[in-house]
Amino acid sequence: MTEFITTGFAVVFLSIFASTALLTIIFLIRQLTFSIFIHYTKQRSPYRRFDLNRWPTVTVLVPAHNEEKVIEGCLSAMSKLDYPTHALTVLVINDRSTDRTQEIVERWMSATPQLKLYNRPDDAKPGKPSAIKDVIGSVSSEVVVFFDADYLPDPLVLKQLVTPLVDPQIGATMGRVVPYNTNTNLLTKLIDLERRGGYVVDQQARSLLNLLPQFGGTLGAVRMEALNSVGGWREDLLAEDTDLTYRLFLSGWTVEYLNHATCYEESPEQWPTRFKQVRRWAYGHNECLFRYLGPVLKSKRHSLIQRVDAAVVLLFYLFPSLSFVCLCAAFFYPVFYDYPPFNMTLFPAISFMIGFGNLAPYFQILIALEKDRQPGAVNLLPLLFVTSTISMLAAMSALTLNIRHVIGGDQLGWDKTIRFRI
Repeated sequence: MTEFITTGFAVVFLSIFASTALLTIIFLIRQLTFSIFIHYTKQRSPYRRFDLNRWPTVTVLVPAHNEEKVIEGCLSAMSKLDYPTHALTVLVINDRSTDRTQEIVERWMSATPQLKLYNRPDDAKPGKPSAIKDVIGSVSSEVVVFFDADYLPDPLVLKQLVTPLVDPQIGATMGRVVPYNTNTNLLTKLIDLERRGGYVVDQQARSLLNLLPQFGGTLGAVRMEALNSVGGWREDLLAEDTDLTYRLFLSGWTVEYLNHATCYEESPEQWPTRFKQVRRWAYGHNECLFRYLGPVLKSKRHSLIQRVDAAVVLLFYLFPSLSFVCLCAAFFYPVFYDYPPFNMTLFPAISFMIGFGNLAPYFQILIALEKDRQPGAVNLLPLLFVTSTISMLAAMSALTLNIRHVIGGDQLGWDKTIRFRI
């Protein structure tokens, strides 16, 4: 019996080492491949210079909970959008705000005919997913576009987001979000680096290689026909955007990333705020992992490489936790067992470093800085471990909460990101 238990624990240790080593290799090869591809490719989005004869009707949804610091800037920017006014509706969803959000929106409504306001009741379920769920059933336009209340969209961004929907297979589009407060402090500068790598290289490579760009839930357009065909909007997950991405993927719709469609946002300026933001993303992302990993791998609509990459994206926030567990296992393994012919601590050490790289893709950031013509920002790369450590701890905290939810039913609530704009 003792030998059986000993053998069982050995299998557990080796399973941790093997799975972590496999994911480490996949993530590393993926990052290098995408970086090299973007560095050398001359491909660009085929939709950059399209001009439609008829622009589809669009409803822009802007959830807003206590956004008096930023909502006026957002409305001002949207009043300058280059889109036919007869085909455009901007609907601000006042989500139980107790500040001047409603007052500011109502003032703008008098001068902006296409601007509408929906006030949620005080007893409504908190959170952006629920706020959108309240109104999206009444949307009659062909396309729905999502903005956050702190966004400052480029005047052409709506046309840029909508244009690819001329392809009947494209169910959603996603633009590039650029922080406007990059130079505030070290945190905002490091977030800017991560954003560049994620958008300029990772998202763009996935789009150009016909893989699965992720619909981000903001600065994105969704064809209402596609949304309704996959079951409509859901509010039962914190990462409602990732959930929609995979429902579209499994139903045969594609997502198009548009690096030229830009919008400016406010990055968190305090470390605790950043930690909570990443934890919320990771928690919701892991919910989608548990729900969609099996169906993605079994999908018969897609090629093997498409399924593998879509699965890897689902594992994004799990991998750092797994690499940490693997590193701990490497320290405990020699206490109970002799090492095989090679010292396995090498694999956990490498996986731990790539686990950091997963949340802070150094190769991709280097290429992104080159493409954005921002070589001076490379001086911050040695400090990237600071924000990646925060992200890694947030991902581990989120996984712990996911496990508690499965065991005890406790779910992480919606936690609004603090605004800092003056």
